Amino acid sequence: MIALKERCAFLLIIALVAMNISINKAHAGSPETSTLHYKKQYTFTTNWFTKRIPSWERVLSVFKDKPNIKYLEIGAFEGRSALWLLENILTSKTSSITIIDAFEEDNYSTFSSNISLSGEANKFKILKGLSTEKIKQLDSDYFDFAYVDGSGKGIVMLSDLVNTWDLVKVGGIIICSNFDLNEDLRKELKLEPSDPGPHEAIDAFTKLYGPYLQILESDGNEVIVRKIRQ
Repeated sequence: MIALKERCAFLLIIALVAMNISINKAHAGSPETSTLHYKKQYTFTTNWFTKRIPSWERVLSVFKDKPNIKYLEIGAFEGRSALWLLENILTSKTSSITIIDAFEEDNYSTFSSNISLSGEANKFKILKGLSTEKIKQLDSDYFDFAYVDGSGKGIVMLSDLVNTWDLVKVGGIIICSNFDLNEDLRKELKLEPSDPGPHEAIDAFTKLYGPYLQILESDGNEVIVRKIRQ
């Protein structure tokens, strides 16, 4: 009887170890599809976001678990950034997420599926369309923080940043996606050779609003500012 119990215990341990390995593999996957930083098995095909997590944890900790925090995201793609925020920062039941995206990459079904899987779709308000138009539907001085990661076109990026400035409260935070435009991405975005892309748009924005903002983080991936006065 003792030998049988020991054998059963051994088999149980083996099963648990195998299950843990399987779960770890599922979370790991390729860097593009990995859900390592998430609580659920969302569907992702690209990953431009997870390298930003350390800076977001530092800067956005002031909003973590607090009630009634309102977040705006321009350019959601498959929902990587919004879902990470949902699970790690916007955890209060009264927090809300407003998404603006034209979903021109035909990824709306993936995004919608991920939001549904989160179990908190009620926190989301989705404005499907061009940011230059949809942003007009939003109220000034409403959002606590925002992430601008929409068009790669410099003039659209600058427009989004200027419009977002009016929507964010004094003391709020704006995260600007400062991604590099290689030749392949330029072709994909159908940019003119003279279009500077997001880098110069962000530079122009921070210079224009220099006396009214504080730069919290700045590197090749993003620039994060706090609105210190109106």
